[in-house]
Parts: sequence; C-alpha cells; structure tokens
Amino acid sequence: MYNKYIAIITAENKEKYIANTINSCLKNSINARLKIIIIYTHLSNEKFLKHKFKHFKNVIFLKSFLKRKYPTQDQLYKIYKALKYVKNEWVLLLDGDDLFKYNKIKVLDQLELDSEKIYLHSHETQVGKIKSVPKDKIYKKIFLYKKLFNDWPEKINTSSIVIKADLLKKFYNNYNPYKWKYLAIDVQLILYYFYKDKYKYLIEKLTTKIENINNLDKSFSNIFKKKYWVRRMEQHELTKKLSGKINYFDRFVTFLFLKTLR
Repeated sequence: MYNKYIAIITAENKEKYIANTINSCLKNSINARLKIIIIYTHLSNEKFLKHKFKHFKNVIFLKSFLKRKYPTQDQLYKIYKALKYVKNEWVLLLDGDDLFKYNKIKVLDQLELDSEKIYLHSHETQVGKIKSVPKDKIYKKIFLYKKLFNDWPEKINTSSIVIKADLLKKFYNNYNPYKWKYLAIDVQLILYYFYKDKYKYLIEKLTTKIENINNLDKSFSNIFKKKYWVRRMEQHELTKKLSGKINYFDRFVTFLFLKTLR
C-alpha cells in the first residue's frame, strides 16, 4: 500500500521562485497521491499562478488574511492554518523557494516510515547554478562538545521535514510555538520530537535548498549581529524547557555576546 502525502508550501515573499517550487512537487505527483497546498497572505503574481496551475486539481491556493509580525511566527501560523485541510497524510514541509527532488515520493515510499517519528532527510544547497551538499561537522559528534555546547541535530531545514499529520497536530495542540520570536518551525519541531526520542535522520538527499536573500535564516546568519545571539539564547531556553538540559558554556558565551553587541 502506498502512502499519501501533502506538501505545505509557505509562499510569502517568494513570487520569484514559487512556480518552480510547485512544479518540483508536480513532478512527484504520482497517481494524485500528493496534494499541494500553497499558503500565503500576499502574492503579487497570485492571478498568474492560479491561471498557470488551474488544471491541476491537487494544487490548492490558500489565502490567510492574518499575517503575524515576526516572519518565523507567521510561517508557524500559516502551516497551522493549512493543517485544517489535512487528514492524516504524511506532511512534507516546503519553503516557497526550495525544490523537491524528482524522486522524493518514490524514495519515501520505499522506506518503512514510522508514523510516530519525525524525519529530517539530507539536502543539497544551490547558489546560482552551483549545487553542493552540506558537510558534516565532525566536532558536533564529539561527546565533550555535546556536553559543553549543545547536542542539537545538524542540517535542520524546513524543506527536509517529513512528519505524519497527527504528529504535527499534536505539536501545535500540546505546545505553544509562538512563545519564541525568532525560532522557526524547523528547529522547534525537530527539537520537540528529538528530546522525545522520536527523531530520525535520513541520508537520502531529497530536497534542493535555494540560497537567496529572501531566506528566513539569512537575517540570523551574521554572528556579529545581536539578533543571531538572541535567537541562540531562545534555542537554549527551548532546550531547557523540552529536556531540562543546560549547556552552561554555550549559554555563557551567548550571554556575553548579548551583553556586548548592540
């Protein structure tokens, strides 16, 4: 028996890329087992997109009239709104500028996925026409590093998350993800189930992450900006809340930067 899937695409500010993103999903739409929900508040090319994909019954455009102040919280809210149209399919999260590999559904079908686990699969990044695969950071696997700094999983990104709808709904129903200003759904969702021992990493490379100025993470990538360290401290607070762990050295370094930077 084959699985059924729903791709939830958050499309805010992704006008330049969203058509390619939808097409990458349609290439995976085997026997209509993949539904595609595009959720947004504003798309300047909305009419063009609806016309372009009007013959695809599995493509749904869902407009949300509420837009939250912080982009990370807005993304969380939009995915929650999309869940109203989901039963208990496998949910594939996708940023509106990223791409599914052509064989993603086929590969997932061949895996024995556990409905009680969240999966994060491998991905490639693309800058312009150049593609590369993020390298493992070996030092993060060292026991001492995990004790002094953190034990967070690597390569977390929204477009590589695979989760059963019921498990995603439990995340929203049993936890308040809007407490944090700067933590996106990917890190919150992964850590939430990581500390419940319900997380698994897949080596299969099934997504292309397009690097551009509209990436949500871009505003947090500069370690010399206070915003980077505010988010890091939020992640430490989340870790403490979910697991009781306190990574003293990493927290202390984060605290110093927060006090130093303006």
